Parts: sequence; C-alpha cells; structure tokens
Amino acid sequence: MTSLRASWRLGRAQRKRSRGDHFGVMNECSEALRLLGKPNVDRETPWCRATASVALSAYCRAAHTCGREGELLEMLERWRPTYLPWLVAPTTADEAKYLKWLEELVQSKRTGKPLG
Repeated sequence: MTSLRASWRLGRAQRKRSRGDHFGVMNECSEALRLLGKPNVDRETPWCRATASVALSAYCRAAHTCGREGELLEMLERWRPTYLPWLVAPTTADEAKYLKWLEELVQSKRTGKPLG
C-alpha cells in the first residue's frame, strides 16, 4: 500500500506541474519519497524503483526552478546511497537519463560549476 500511495502522490505532482505549481510538485514528490524511504519498503521492486527515480527527478527540477538549491541538495544526498547502484544498472533508458542527470546535478552543486 505504501508504494501505491507514493504513486498517487507522484500523479498529483504531475498534475501540479502541468498547472505550473512547482512548490506543489516539490511537496507531492517529497511526500512520495518520504513514503518510499520507509524501512519496510523494498525500493528494489520495479514499481518502487520507478516511482522513486521519477519522483526524485521531478522534485529536483521543481526545486531548481524555485531556487531551493539547499533543499534540492539535501534530498539528493539523502537518496544518493539508494540511486547510485541503480545508475550502474538502470532498468530503462528513461531511468538512466534521470539518474545520470541527478548525479550531474550533485556534482555541479558540490563543485559550484553549472550543469551543461
């Protein structure tokens, strides 16, 4: 049930993004990631993994748009131990793209160099 609630939150975030509500996206994605971060959740199941990588990417894009760089980096650092192994063996091309972007974002924040 936890992963289903996280998926619902991600759906709500996508609807908020389509309305331009970036703070709403951050809130919904943060809640989805909080749910998926619970100790009883197996983040290696395909549906949890997919929801987490999409939610993390959406959260970071929204936080960047809103100028919430501190919160963005905090979220990435929290989830980095989870997503780094996924980066080595992504399940889809989209996941590879999301995860590569997340890691580039972490490195740019750490070094102060802009993305690109």
